[in-house]
Amino acid sequence: MLLAGINFARQHQLWVERRPGKFFSDVEIRAFLVLTAAATFVIALVLLREGYDLERAFRASLFQVAAIATSTGFATDDFEAWPPLPQLLLLALMFPGGCSGSTAGGLKVSRIVLLSQVVRREFRRMVERRGVFAIRMGDHVIDEGVIQNVLNLIYFSFLFNMAACLLLAAMGIDILTSISAVAACMFNIGPGLGSVGPMDNYGHLPAAAKWVLTACMIAGRLEFFTAIVVFTPSFWRR
Repeated sequence: MLLAGINFARQHQLWVERRPGKFFSDVEIRAFLVLTAAATFVIALVLLREGYDLERAFRASLFQVAAIATSTGFATDDFEAWPPLPQLLLLALMFPGGCSGSTAGGLKVSRIVLLSQVVRREFRRMVERRGVFAIRMGDHVIDEGVIQNVLNLIYFSFLFNMAACLLLAAMGIDILTSISAVAACMFNIGPGLGSVGPMDNYGHLPAAAKWVLTACMIAGRLEFFTAIVVFTPSFWRR
C-alpha cells in the first residue's frame, strides 16, 4: 500500500536506475514517510494504553494508517471503537492522501507541503516587508502560476467539502458521519466514521445523500476544476 502511494517516477529511479539518493531526497516522499511514521507512532501509543500488546498495536496502527493515507480502504480493526485521537488522526490523513504520480487519492502530499511553504513565506513577508522569497520544492523554484493553481484547488476542495457536509446534515445525518463520509468519498478513501465506519456501509443513507456522495467521488477524482467547469456558461458556449 505504501509503495502504491509513492510517486512511480521516483520508484523507477530507486528500483531501475538504482539511485536511492535521488529517491530519498524528494521532499514529498520524505514528508509522506514522516507523516506516516508519526501517525503510526501516536496511534500505536494510544492503543498500548488501551490494552493492546506491542506487536498488535504497531501492526494495527501501521496497517490502518497505510490503508487510509493511500486511499486503499481496507480495515483489519474496528478503528471506530478506538479512542477519539486515533480516529481524528485517520480522518486528517484522508485529506493529504498519498504522493502525486501515485494511485492514491487525496489532495496529494506535495500540495500540502507547497501550502505550508506558502504560509511560511507569508510569515517571512510580515517580518521582512521588502524581501523577495521564492517557493522551492527541493532544488526547483515553483512558478507563481503553479502556486496559484494549487491554492485555487485547495480552496475549491474545502468549499465543495463544506457544501456537501451541509447538505448531508440538512438530511438529518449526524455531524461525524457527514464530515467523514464526505471526506472518504471526496478523496476515495472508502470507510469513514460514525454510521459509515469500517464495519458499516453506506446503504442506509438516504437516496439524496448517495447522490451527493456520488458527486463528491466524481469531483474528487477529477480534482474539482474539471467537475466545476462543466457548470459554467462559457463551457457550453464553445
